[in-house]
Amino acid sequence: MKHIIGISIFLIIGFSACNKQKTIYEKTINFPNYQWNRFNIIEFSPEIKKLNKSYTFTLLLTYKEGLPYETLPVNTVLTYPSGQKNIIRHVFLIKKDNAYIGNKEGNLRHIEAIIHPDKIFSEEGLYTFSAQQLTQYYDLDYMVSVGCKVSYSSKKNKS
Repeated sequence: MKHIIGISIFLIIGFSACNKQKTIYEKTINFPNYQWNRFNIIEFSPEIKKLNKSYTFTLLLTYKEGLPYETLPVNTVLTYPSGQKNIIRHVFLIKKDNAYIGNKEGNLRHIEAIIHPDKIFSEEGLYTFSAQQLTQYYDLDYMVSVGCKVSYSSKKNKS
């Protein structure tokens, strides 16, 4: 019986260690006046060095409670070193049933969305990942920061 419990604990630790994604890039840009202007395109510059790995690109938003919208549309553009562009529009859910969503820290909320899951690249180099808010207003109030996180994902390129 002790052997079964020991083996079970070992397997749980082993599987949880395998599921962790190693972050290779993370950056956050703060808005000092809590406003994200519609024409303020936020840019991040992760470097892809290994072509035999797949990557996950995650967009992180922090906002103050009081944001008067239920959703927040964001346009993202991933630009390759060669100039190729991959454009994805993502709509963040801000409120559900009149309640703010996201991890709470005081009056702040943190939400994230995986924009590119298991992305495999054919060229090494410096990429540009940008985000632009697409609301109808020039200045989106209550926005604290936008961040980007790039990590290795579990999928591998079979070449």
